[in-house]
Parts: sequence; structure tokens; C-alpha cells
Amino acid sequence: MGTNKLNNKKLFSIISKLLEVSPSKISLKTSSENLDEFDSLGILNIATYFEKKTNNKKLKYDIKDFSSIKNIIKFLEKNNIKI
Repeated sequence: MGTNKLNNKKLFSIISKLLEVSPSKISLKTSSENLDEFDSLGILNIATYFEKKTNNKKLKYDIKDFSSIKNIIKFLEKNNIKI
């Protein structure tokens, strides 16, 4: 994955705030399958955050794009979204 550790750290911080969990619970392995707060509401909060960040209400995404940290990174890279 193309993001570096500094960007990962910033992304982890953003996701931990959106999911309202400790940053220590967020890693490249974090997903909706291993973190209860990474539920449908959490995923919606993450998607909404990136819509607002890009000012793009028509940002095309699927729920699975935000169901894990790895998927989020892929989505950001595919859409050239900088954090």
C-alpha cells in the first residue's frame, strides 16, 4: 500500500476519533470483523467524513470500501484523497 507510516498514523488517529475508540485499537488489521465500533454507523461516519473532506457529495463508494483500514487506504489511493 502506498501510504507511509506518517500518513497511516494520521489515518489511524482520524478513524479512532470517528469510531470513538482509543488509537491503540486501530492498526492495518482493524476491520468491522474484529472491532465492534467498526459497525454500520461507524462506517457511515467514516464515509461522511471523506465526503466532507473532499467536498464531493457524489463520491462513489461501497460500504465495503470503509469496512477495514486496508480497504480505506485502497479507497483513498484509488480516489487520490490525501489525509
